[in-house]
Amino acid sequence: MRRSLLLTVVTASVAVTAAGCGGAAGGTASPATDTGAAATTTSAAPSFDPCAAVPVDGLAKLGITDQAKIDPDTKACTWKSASFVVTAHVNRYAVGQRPDNGFSPKLTPFTIGSRKAEVWRSDVGLACAVNVALGAASFSVDVVPIDSTGLDQACASAKDLATAAEPKLPTS
Repeated sequence: MRRSLLLTVVTASVAVTAAGCGGAAGGTASPATDTGAAATTTSAAPSFDPCAAVPVDGLAKLGITDQAKIDPDTKACTWKSASFVVTAHVNRYAVGQRPDNGFSPKLTPFTIGSRKAEVWRSDVGLACAVNVALGAASFSVDVVPIDSTGLDQACASAKDLATAAEPKLPTS
């Protein structure tokens, strides 16, 4: 049963990440035109490493001590513990434009530093993300709890990780 639940959570994490993550490329960010496929990542700062922006001490608070697994195509970074799956990535869509993809998220806008941000919480998908503005793109920290009892902590952790990462984000 636990293995089945873990598989479901990991699948949800991949789906949430795929909903707005793709390979890094140089150039100018633009809105997605393909409504059925995952958005590809583009950034005004192609050298930006989303993995390096996420603080190690913040991950340690979630029981994560291992290195990130980096998807070679999307450049998304994923860390796992016994309780959470954390993913960091850059999206080509702006804050407020993250696809729903059937997760029926509740969006809560707020500000980190001088940047627009939002908490993207899905009780349906058991996932929480914080999207932070990067011009016409966004940086996201997604946190998926292994079970539904950890969703509030996942949202608080996503917000903490994104807030700590904000000073490391590119300014344009």
